[in-house]
Amino acid sequence: MTNHSSQKRDSLQKLLSEKLFRSKHLDFVTNRQVHHWNEIGLLDDHRKYAASGMKNSFNFYQSLWIRTIVEIRSFGISNLQIKEIKGALFDLKKDVVSETFLFTYTIQEVILDNHVIFLNLEKNTSIKMLNKEEYSAGIDNGRITHHFALRLDLLIWEMLALLDLTSKVQKIIQHDKDTKNE
Repeated sequence: MTNHSSQKRDSLQKLLSEKLFRSKHLDFVTNRQVHHWNEIGLLDDHRKYAASGMKNSFNFYQSLWIRTIVEIRSFGISNLQIKEIKGALFDLKKDVVSETFLFTYTIQEVILDNHVIFLNLEKNTSIKMLNKEEYSAGIDNGRITHHFALRLDLLIWEMLALLDLTSKVQKIIQHDKDTKNE
């Protein structure tokens, strides 16, 4: 994975951590589903609910994870398996960047380098994030057989487009390029 300037990564992290998404932006899920998924441990949801007078809001990472759950559920994958996927994605990836979650780190890499990335769940419940070359090679040589694969990069760009965050992300990326050319 590419080593990006810390300023660009920090700016992107700050943008993606802002609670910009509201329930109305997430028309692919109901508040009831979100509440249920929180109760069973699919979400680490610390929002205040409507009864508290606070509007439901999410940052980009939370919104993307909710969108990912919806996609995975549409293929009949159980909540128990999704909980295992969550454990694998949100476990610390200590060999790359300390205190950075695999899910958030991968999202940043997809955005900064415009990578294609597959979330791959194999029949033996092995969960991997694979780039296009790794996925193709795994299919070609038979290492990946019975599996579910989700193009996570497409979901990322779809979610960025919901609030027109794509233009803000492009400014962060362009600012870094302009700084290097000076």
